[in-house]
Amino acid sequence: MNKIYWQTPLLDHLVKFAASKPQSYHVPGHRNGAVYESLLQVDRPEQQPYIAAFASLTQLDVTELSHTDDLHDPQGVIDQAQQLAARLYQASDSFFLVGGSTAGNLALLLTICNPGDLIIVQRNVHKSMINGCKLAGASVVFLTPELDEHTQLSVLPGLGTLKQALEQYPQAKAVFLTNPNYYGLSADLEPYIEAAHLYRIPVIVDEAHGAHYGIAPFSPASALAAGADAVVQSAHKTLPALTMGAYLHIQGDRINKQELQQQLAMLESSSPSYLIMASLDLARATLECYGRQWFLQSYQLRSLFIEWLEQQSRFSIEVLPADSLYRQDPYRLLLVDRQAQYSGYDIQKQLEAHGIWTEMASSRYVVLVWHMAMRMEHLQHLQHALAQAEQQLALKYASSAAVSAASSLAAIKQAKLDQSLAVSEPVAFKRKDNADTMLIALSQAEGYRCAEQIIPYPPGIPLLYEGERITKGHMTEMMRYLEAGARFQGAAGLEQQLIKVFVP
Repeated sequence: MNKIYWQTPLLDHLVKFAASKPQSYHVPGHRNGAVYESLLQVDRPEQQPYIAAFASLTQLDVTELSHTDDLHDPQGVIDQAQQLAARLYQASDSFFLVGGSTAGNLALLLTICNPGDLIIVQRNVHKSMINGCKLAGASVVFLTPELDEHTQLSVLPGLGTLKQALEQYPQAKAVFLTNPNYYGLSADLEPYIEAAHLYRIPVIVDEAHGAHYGIAPFSPASALAAGADAVVQSAHKTLPALTMGAYLHIQGDRINKQELQQQLAMLESSSPSYLIMASLDLARATLECYGRQWFLQSYQLRSLFIEWLEQQSRFSIEVLPADSLYRQDPYRLLLVDRQAQYSGYDIQKQLEAHGIWTEMASSRYVVLVWHMAMRMEHLQHLQHALAQAEQQLALKYASSAAVSAASSLAAIKQAKLDQSLAVSEPVAFKRKDNADTMLIALSQAEGYRCAEQIIPYPPGIPLLYEGERITKGHMTEMMRYLEAGARFQGAAGLEQQLIKVFVP
């Protein structure tokens, strides 16, 4: 086995430059932190520790100088740092992103699509995908995701659904998938990628929540290992990178590297943050040299936490048991009330009152991201907070007949997917749609183009996107959700059985 050496070429270069005490007559305006040093002389005692931290940090916040390389034409230390990332993730090329995974998704869409081109996209995608389709002027065939029976959470579309779409639309320029989802559920991507590659269609994977996949112990395999042509990862989500720091990896010959670089240069700042780039360099080195050891330490603490929680016989809150057909990210925990009385929002609010800030909550779940290098004191704090939360919620609901959102919406049973909705008709996206709109009765909406997004909660999957043609199947589904008491995001009058459409 090759010995792993600590290498941070970009960070090393910036540290060496800062140590030379350079006199700045260029942007940025803090002048290598000198302005913050002056602020330390002002009487601001409550802020001084933080100003001092800024002063230290911004010594590395430089710009494109003759020796600091250029993100949009890297030939020096940035290029070296990106090559190290490609080596770790076993990609052909890796790119540092200073605009988050959003920048990567947008750039890939603009690289692949010309106006009017068609792509295949799973329906529950990040909004950056939809915004990219609008910028590209692409037409989209949406695939409805399956729902995991155990968690009732949306995952990937079924493999059969993708094959149906590929057979109907072999001219598609790409397939876009999201894996894992926000809750850490993922599927084996190899059969999906093999199916698309039979048509010589590239597969792009939004792996924003999986920058540790394939490296952290017990984590699922990465999308790159499954054969994806391009993968976008939010390094700042699970690795020690600054917010907005992300990676974009490509492999094979289905993605035009030069075109992708041009799109990234157009979309990202011409003055990219060297702090974010240095943090990406540092995050990669930390993952490469210590990731397996430190993630394993966190995994062991996770196991202790689950064991402790199982021993609390009076607790109603539990970690969601791993009975799903889909892989659960072992570094993302789902807390749930087994009696379906406390909502995820209830649990989240109580934990926040005791200094525990979670990733997100829904009507049923609370999601905790289990970061690398967690320590025993962190676990003990979480245990104490959860015990207090359980006690407070038990008192709150002891004499209450109120039914939480989790149980009141349990009546929404997920019927077998209506195959007429599994693969949508192509939906043409454009940056602006100036067509007039009107509200009409839902019962009269068949055949009209929807002028708003229709997103029922649960399950939170867009049923209709703006511009999509309304079918009888859509109308039946909307009525089913309305009768079950679901709420809708983005719908102006659906509770009154009215829907906004474009005037023909």
